[in-house]
Amino acid sequence: MEREMGALPRPSISAEPGTVIPLGRPVTFQCRGPVGVYAFRLEREDRAKYNDSYNVFRLGPSESGARFHIDSVSEGNAGLYRCIYYKPPGWSEHSDFLELLVKGEDVTWALPQSQLNPRACPQVPGPCPSCYPLSVSTL
Repeated sequence: MEREMGALPRPSISAEPGTVIPLGRPVTFQCRGPVGVYAFRLEREDRAKYNDSYNVFRLGPSESGARFHIDSVSEGNAGLYRCIYYKPPGWSEHSDFLELLVKGEDVTWALPQSQLNPRACPQVPGPCPSCYPLSVSTL
């Protein structure tokens, strides 16, 4: 990739609705740069995975941007992202990294009401694990 070192301002990156997204929910990355950008690229940390967008829109008199949408995040989407853009005659510097965290939602397993009643549990010392709802939390 050919770059004009220092000639183009660094892009910025943000995520909507934020950088901590519940599993299965959508997220949109927005890359911003100067007016006249031909294409934005959203890269993963290792640069082996990226998406290009030629759908560049104007944000103001001196700024343009592009959006990259993920409909339903998975644990595989978690990680570091950054933007770069192409404005002839070359590529910009990279933006700072943005870290996307994918948080699993708490899941409560619904047990029959009879199992929630302590009298339905066998009489053994200590709590009966099958008599209380379970909570599973993942990150």
